[in-house]
Amino acid sequence: MGMTLLGNRAFTLIEMIVVTALISIMLVVAIPRLGGGLFSDGSNETARWIIANVHQLKEMAVVTQKTYLLNVSPDTQRLWITEAGMANTDANAAREKAYTLPRGINIDHVAFSQAERFSSGTIPIGFYPNGYSDKAVIRMRTNDGDRLALFIEPFLSRVNLVRGSQGW
Repeated sequence: MGMTLLGNRAFTLIEMIVVTALISIMLVVAIPRLGGGLFSDGSNETARWIIANVHQLKEMAVVTQKTYLLNVSPDTQRLWITEAGMANTDANAAREKAYTLPRGINIDHVAFSQAERFSSGTIPIGFYPNGYSDKAVIRMRTNDGDRLALFIEPFLSRVNLVRGSQGW
């Protein structure tokens, strides 16, 4: 009644096929995500940050009944949020915690109208307690020469993202 152990245990062909199929499925799902992160120019990440924060600033301005500013600096390639009338020490602290654009993308300029374009300094975009904001366009370029424009509309909570030369 004793059992003998065989020293030549191996996987069957069916087990090998199942494991190979599972690994293939996992790679098909994972590789597109890895590719976007490894070879990205940073434009998607930057656009998501701006879109999320514009939406949040419009809501916060209404809820707290305060004016907020999205500060854009083409010189330092940074964006940060301050409150209107904020003390200089708090504003400097907010500037230190600014979102820095990833490599591969640069702020070209911010436009408030066809004639009003700013490409240097700190450019504040206001979000007001009444639920509206300044009308502005943040235009950026990637190192590959691609163009990206984010349109902030005064009365809409969402940001319109336009890729290519149509937004310029």
